Amino acid sequence: MVKYKLITFDLDGTLLVQKSSWGTLHEYFGTTSIARQTFELYHQGIIDYAEFMRRDISSWPKPLHISKISEILSNCSLRDEAEEVFESIHSKGIETAIISAGISLLADSIAKRLGIQHVYVNELCVDEKGFLTGDGIMRVDLMSKHLVLEDLAESLGLKLSECIAVDDSVYNANFLQKAGLGFYFGDKDIASKLGVKAIKSLREILDYILT
Repeated sequence: MVKYKLITFDLDGTLLVQKSSWGTLHEYFGTTSIARQTFELYHQGIIDYAEFMRRDISSWPKPLHISKISEILSNCSLRDEAEEVFESIHSKGIETAIISAGISLLADSIAKRLGIQHVYVNELCVDEKGFLTGDGIMRVDLMSKHLVLEDLAESLGLKLSECIAVDDSVYNANFLQKAGLGFYFGDKDIASKLGVKAIKSLREILDYILT
């Protein structure tokens, strides 16, 4: 009998080698310093995540077509072991999801490639010609991913104890701790403080679901 029935993954820094798809765009456009200032306002609770997104998007050059965003994000790299791991996960009948504050354009392509059934990410708004409007659709707040996990589990008729969460950020401690099993992609000392498992490769997850 399979103990875990749903595995939820962060995108940036977890399924992808790059730590942040938003950061990748800021590096390309030379707006990294603005992004840091905006994040600090969000981190301090001065602005919410929707406003954080709006300010990020508005800092980029204009006009900006969505095809340029796609071109830049196409350089983000999937972890080498990801396809093998997802094949093993799905062979056990376990459902998978992406829950990320990242960008739908990238997440949707990764989900299609890996066969991921559920995708919860944020979206860039475009006009009828495909140019960014400066707004975004917020579906996932960076620090409230656990709420999405709770809603998804409920919609699937699952208990949180039947879910696994995988992430690489301390900002998502609640996400990792809410699941029946949490994997922190990074330093084992940080994982220990969070009360979750530390991993260096997605393959390590298989040790807990294939036995």
